[in-house]
Amino acid sequence: MNYTIEKDKIILNDADTFTPDGALASGQVFRFGEQNGTWWVISGDNRAEIREITPKNYIISTTNPKFFVNYFDFDTNYDMILSRLNKFEILRSALDYGRGVRLLRQPLAEVIINFIISANNNIPRIRGSVNRIAEHFGEKMPWGYSFPMLNKLQQATVDDFVAFGCGYRAPYLVDTISRLNNSALLNELPEMDTATARRTLLDLKGVGPKVADCILLFGLNKYDVFPVDTWIDKVYREDFGGTERNRNRIADFFVSQFGTDSGYCQQYLFYYKRKNISLV
Repeated sequence: MNYTIEKDKIILNDADTFTPDGALASGQVFRFGEQNGTWWVISGDNRAEIREITPKNYIISTTNPKFFVNYFDFDTNYDMILSRLNKFEILRSALDYGRGVRLLRQPLAEVIINFIISANNNIPRIRGSVNRIAEHFGEKMPWGYSFPMLNKLQQATVDDFVAFGCGYRAPYLVDTISRLNNSALLNELPEMDTATARRTLLDLKGVGPKVADCILLFGLNKYDVFPVDTWIDKVYREDFGGTERNRNRIADFFVSQFGTDSGYCQQYLFYYKRKNISLV
């Protein structure tokens, strides 16, 4: 990605493999939005605003440019990823449509909490819950509220999380936040291989196979995983002609096809399928 940093701005030129919609509206994050052509996103205690000045040329305004260079993974060459995946004819329409998709590099604790909340949930409810958590336990910033540190979140009770709209996930959140706050897991997980990290995540309350794969992909940047939700299930049946019902085996099918690029492939297919477009 061709970018420069100028004080509180990241300048993107000829950004052929980045769009705000592709990066932010692809199921990875919940604290973002768009108003009058300007996109915004919050991660931890950082906020960025993204404006397209001319086609494929953007200014990202933030007090922490280095954080968002890493967050948007601007130092990874997505042309090479797209070139590898383009050998699969069935993917080409999704790759062309979703050239602006990027896999974000997010704070691990934030991803774990957000995706426990996401289980069997819908986007508006997830976003509402996450924002209420931030408003009650995050730090007041000039632009709103940061995502809370774990030591602050450990003060939240089951009743608090129920009031925030987390439903049956409330006791899971209390248990997992306590475990993360009182162990070295957040430091140990990035050092584990994918299989070990998955087993460890599945031992956390509220983390099932799909949530574990989302955490592996969006919080640990393990690209040999393939989270399967309703949209990917549709891709599997409608476009790959699959008949398997077990989503773990559907994930295994895709990983066997796309290997260490599976995570990237999943995002391109997810982004495309949500537009209700057929690959074939």
